[in-house]
Amino acid sequence: MAPSESTTAAVAHHTTASSATKSSSSTSSSAASLATQSSQPSSSPLPTPFDQGFAGNITETCSNFVYGFLADSTFTSCLPFSLLLQNSESFFQAEKSVLSISQTLDATCAANVNTCTDYMNGLSGNLTKACTSDITAKNPAILQAQLGLNAYKTLYTASCLRNPSTSAYCFADAITNASSPSDSYIYYLPLNVSFPGGSAPTCSTCLVNTMAVLEEATSDRNSPIASDYADAAQQINLHCGPGFVNTSLAAVSSPSMAGRPNIPAAELALVVVLGALIFGGF
Repeated sequence: MAPSESTTAAVAHHTTASSATKSSSSTSSSAASLATQSSQPSSSPLPTPFDQGFAGNITETCSNFVYGFLADSTFTSCLPFSLLLQNSESFFQAEKSVLSISQTLDATCAANVNTCTDYMNGLSGNLTKACTSDITAKNPAILQAQLGLNAYKTLYTASCLRNPSTSAYCFADAITNASSPSDSYIYYLPLNVSFPGGSAPTCSTCLVNTMAVLEEATSDRNSPIASDYADAAQQINLHCGPGFVNTSLAAVSSPSMAGRPNIPAAELALVVVLGALIFGGF
């Protein structure tokens, strides 16, 4: 389906606009077991998802459910990268600094991925029930929330990878590389954002390892990444050379509940324009 302005603006906010600025049901009681103390605590509050609220109409039932889990200590202990990537102004600000984004990743990667995956899967199922009308109406924020919940484990694994040469987070390197803004595009594939044609990411070990994580996630043929991965891998090989990354999908596993509000690569120009209009001040 064609993306809404709010959806494409959110993508631009956390990709093109971000790179342009770089040149300058578990319970709350289980939260303590989900994360360990970061070795380098942040001097400022950590980013939070949906910190700008929800644009457009949202039903009261859905709003109560979403704001409820956003405030739950179990959710905040998990601090899902998959929900920060497109839906957090504070995360966008953190992306402007290697130190800030690294401290954020320290916190997201400190979570117990297995426990948090179960928790996010439970939220996704409950979101489908609480926000039925909103999903039917294709509310972009709720569709992105559903995608982010379902993509938690994949993006946790991808975002926590480190550069074997420097030990820096691969995502931190990608999002702060102003000379190659397309380095960060692959992280949006599990959120059903297609890889833009003509992208020229840095041909690095980080790219190979991140694509390997995404390839593994294609074992769920109902997930967005199963539709977007092969095309992205082929484009990367055109740029980096034949066989640089694997272009085939992983062996089939069980299906997921992932929603699929598709955002085609052809919309990249619109994404850039909307992002420039809305966030041009950054």
